Amino acid sequence: MIAIRPQIAATIFLALTATIVPRLEAGLRAGTDVTDITPLPGHFPVSTAGSMRRDSIAATDERIHCRTLVLGDDDTLVSFTLVDSCLIPRDLIDEAKRQASQLTGVSADHLNVAATHTHTAPAATPAFQSNPNLDYQIYLAGRIAESIALAHGRLEPCEIGWAVGENPDQVFNRRWFVTQPYKNPFGGESDQVRMNPGYNKGNGAVSRPAGPVDPAVPILAVRSAAEDKRPIAVLANYALHYVGGPPRSSSGAAQLSGDYFDRFAKAFAGLAAPGNDDFVAILSNGTSGDINNIDYSGPAPEKPLAPGEKMEIVARSVAEAAFAAYQSIAYHADLSVATVARDLDLGVRKPDQEEVDRALEILSSPQQFLDGNYTAMEAIYARETLQMREYPDTVPVRLQCVRLGGLCLLTTPCETFVEIGLELKEASPFETTAVIELANGYNGYLPTPQQHEWGGYETWRAKSSYLETGASTKIIAAFKEMMAGLHAAP
Repeated sequence: MIAIRPQIAATIFLALTATIVPRLEAGLRAGTDVTDITPLPGHFPVSTAGSMRRDSIAATDERIHCRTLVLGDDDTLVSFTLVDSCLIPRDLIDEAKRQASQLTGVSADHLNVAATHTHTAPAATPAFQSNPNLDYQIYLAGRIAESIALAHGRLEPCEIGWAVGENPDQVFNRRWFVTQPYKNPFGGESDQVRMNPGYNKGNGAVSRPAGPVDPAVPILAVRSAAEDKRPIAVLANYALHYVGGPPRSSSGAAQLSGDYFDRFAKAFAGLAAPGNDDFVAILSNGTSGDINNIDYSGPAPEKPLAPGEKMEIVARSVAEAAFAAYQSIAYHADLSVATVARDLDLGVRKPDQEEVDRALEILSSPQQFLDGNYTAMEAIYARETLQMREYPDTVPVRLQCVRLGGLCLLTTPCETFVEIGLELKEASPFETTAVIELANGYNGYLPTPQQHEWGGYETWRAKSSYLETGASTKIIAAFKEMMAGLHAAP
């Protein structure tokens, strides 16, 4: 957890108070922004999240961003900000929302801030052996608030529509059943499922994927209500964890990157609004906690791709699927807008004394280190066990639901398993539903109770996976109740 330094937060706020709040007209309005969130020179070197080790980047040629869409009518405005970040903690997002609400007058409960889940961005919250730079956290909160305020300041009359494309070519379930249970880092040998097992299906080590995929590409499109119907923005959603394999500098050094989410924004803009530099395309992450871009059912690639190449391939593929759906959209100048937010208190899986004693024994033995990192899985998870004993017994999990006519957008702060998203879509009373994960905080992986029973990395207790095993059941029930309430409202 972080505490935003009051004096720095106040400085950020004062710097933005010159933002002009527009006079709102009747009808639908929208505004957009793209804000650079690349660390300042004084923030480097930065630790990146996304692996079990602490990796550091000393400089970068690439830029990373947050992208915002503010949308609504004279009664209700909502916003969606997608941030080139792996994971963002609740308190950082709440501080950004507080500043943005003061700048715009929009309730913080109407603002949604989500990480894309790029693994090549500065750590914004502690994750395994990565720790964030406090100055960068403060900077990031201010930049997110600024992006929301700038988008709000650009509100203009608009029309909106939505559609659902499909791209089954880039999504694969990364959890596979193993033919022999294997040892997990807690000393057990009962795990029946393994994450990323490698291209070894033919040798009998694994049998089949442990879950489905979701190939849908829902998109929300916004265009001007003026006579020229100028395209303003697209907010898309795709259930793919991340791609990885980022570009390198000319010297071969690692770079920061917005991953395929950033490449999608550029590719889609080139298809839908060539020459229109004000058009903003945004890709949010769907329920992809167990989904990646690697097909382990076939042979390994014969030739490795160049750094950054796969990001471009996937982004172009998803952008083309989204654009195919985009061309058939029917737009609406007037429809109902509503939103509801709820905190759901869920239990935390904390270690018992026997598990703590085992962790202490492991860490008291000589350990192998590489660049200051634990290398043995047992030691890495022993460290996590000791940290988890300091967690509270319950945590508030933020759920939000936005209604735009017949479109419903749900947000969850977890790395949510795809079957949960599919169940929510099936149960939704709305014409179209999309689920954005890693939004409004971070509460680790969200497997189903059955997936917990099968085991595997996503279920192993750590800062990355700590909610009670029945958490998904309670979250699904809460979302169903929230959707029913919004659907019944006038």
